[in-house]
Amino acid sequence: MPSPPPSPDAPPRPRRVAWRIVKWTLFAAILAFVGWRAAALWEESRSQLAETEWRLEWLLLAALAYAAGWLPSVWFWQLLMHRLGGDLRFRDTARAYYCGHLGKYIPGKATVLVIRAALMKDRGFRPAPAALTVAYETLVMMGSGLALGLAILPLLFRDVDVRELPEWLAWSADGLRWAAARPFVPALIVGAICLVSLPAVSRIFTRIATKMTPRDIIESHGPVRIGAGVVLCGVAAFGAAWALHGLSLGCTLQALSAEPVRWEDWPMWTGAVALATSAGFAVLVAPGGVGVREGILLEVLRAQGDVEGSQALLAPIFLRIVWFLTEIVVACALYYAVRPAARPAARSPR
Repeated sequence: MPSPPPSPDAPPRPRRVAWRIVKWTLFAAILAFVGWRAAALWEESRSQLAETEWRLEWLLLAALAYAAGWLPSVWFWQLLMHRLGGDLRFRDTARAYYCGHLGKYIPGKATVLVIRAALMKDRGFRPAPAALTVAYETLVMMGSGLALGLAILPLLFRDVDVRELPEWLAWSADGLRWAAARPFVPALIVGAICLVSLPAVSRIFTRIATKMTPRDIIESHGPVRIGAGVVLCGVAAFGAAWALHGLSLGCTLQALSAEPVRWEDWPMWTGAVALATSAGFAVLVAPGGVGVREGILLEVLRAQGDVEGSQALLAPIFLRIVWFLTEIVVACALYYAVRPAARPAARSPR
């Protein structure tokens, strides 16, 4: 006979308790490591930090670029829901998408799916396929971000002196020199891998979507198909999204510097943000990627020859604050401003 479900008042199982201990220990270790690196940079740049001033207008532009950077993601999510039979307004999709951002600050990141699916249910789309499309959109977004970061990796560490690398990375010195001299080669390799894997990814998405989509939707709208073209559209949309997020980082750097930034570093900003955000999402124990994203951005900016130590230290912190406040403001504005579509009035019988 199957064992009865555990009582809500029952104590948690030892395995669950052990996982919680491991999870929070890892999170504390990440924060400690990032704090140690930040403290070292603080000591190196103490004189610069005392003279650093920040300009509000550039931080507002960073917030605007960040908010606009999610619009391609909203479009792709709506495209996925349309493939599963959803007929939704763009404003309703944007409302659920931006409000769901606040759920990523809860450990596990599953709350994002719950919030967006619940808000789509209020607009007539079933929670199960809504949550499924959220998962698809997130996987494509983080996969494209990781691929973009790896493709631009030589640009991120082009100014690093390989002689300063720790001993355990000394073996990679020759490879770093070779990649820095030929930055287009990693980009071509990563791009080729992505193109080759698109058909396999689309088949996996289609198979899972077919099993998760309610039968009545399949009968009314036909078989579910998420083809390679749809996934490619998502990759292209997220390319534009990551570029705008990179622009947000550039505006933040400009807000902390009296000298004009080099706008030809936009690809570097884009790759840094894409790599840091994707890595922060992959670490499930870090709510919103806290610590992981800041640590990667700190190391990347520190490796740039034209970025001062004070900028490398303060930019990730200011970027986190700007993005968090932007998410709260936009989510609240859309939640209360976007109303349900008016239903047509019922006709009186003749």
